[in-house]
Amino acid sequence: MIEVKNVSKKINGRNVLRDVSFKIGEGEIFGLLGRNGSGKTTLLRLIQQILLPDQGEIYFKDVLIKDHPLVKQNIVYMPVVNPYFDRYHYHQLLQLLKKIYPKFDVTYANELVNRYEIPEKVKYRDLSTGLKKQLSLILSFAIKPAVILLDEPTDGIDAVTRNDVLQLMIDEVAERETSILITSHRLEDIERICNRIGFLEENKLTSVMDLDQLKNDYVKIQMAFEEDMNLNIRKKGIAVLDQAGIFYTVLVSKSDAEVKDYLKSLQPKVWNELPVNLEEVFIAKFGGKRRW
Repeated sequence: MIEVKNVSKKINGRNVLRDVSFKIGEGEIFGLLGRNGSGKTTLLRLIQQILLPDQGEIYFKDVLIKDHPLVKQNIVYMPVVNPYFDRYHYHQLLQLLKKIYPKFDVTYANELVNRYEIPEKVKYRDLSTGLKKQLSLILSFAIKPAVILLDEPTDGIDAVTRNDVLQLMIDEVAERETSILITSHRLEDIERICNRIGFLEENKLTSVMDLDQLKNDYVKIQMAFEEDMNLNIRKKGIAVLDQAGIFYTVLVSKSDAEVKDYLKSLQPKVWNELPVNLEEVFIAKFGGKRRW
């Protein structure tokens, strides 16, 4: 559906993305993770061609997007904030989007606006953060795109609204096989809805993996010692998720028998192996310079 091939981008002389490649299939929800400044938003803007890559190519169904601008009608980008919408209320936005997107489904949009009780005569800028997110998502889905690019769609909204927004995404993918590329700092949301994830690290895509595979590849180990083992563990570069006195929680690759053997050689008095979640893997991958 979408293929990003060897894409690099500099902004103000700084490398933002370097040689990034990945594919998103039909009906897939792909989570893009990385710390602030890692290039997530830039990558979404490149796919939508708001920005153009310095190197590399981006395809939609094997069609080079930059050479066929009409293809962009199949791709919708929902930014963190959308100031373009600010001065319009819902019905005015309908009229604008119908002119731009010929497949825009007014009936579908009206159905969702009624379901979520979004005020139809209130200007977008006067809506709450949660209602803005819901309305933007409804309008994005009503365009009937093949691909939606979502930048922090659940940022700044309450738990009930967040649940509604996530369910709306899941329903859309199930019913229409829409492909979604989503960035979010709410890792529990990514874990709930995504099929695969990719990690942006030092401006490169360092890993792309299935979420189930990710959880199967790592194990969380809780240990307790008779004395402080912090220095011993840090020297080995082992990911320490938490430490309280002589109690440690570390993250280890299941295939790394050498690390496990080393930890056992320190003679812990407690040893518990537990399943991991996405947040713990994220901390291990991106929090290392601060933690160990």
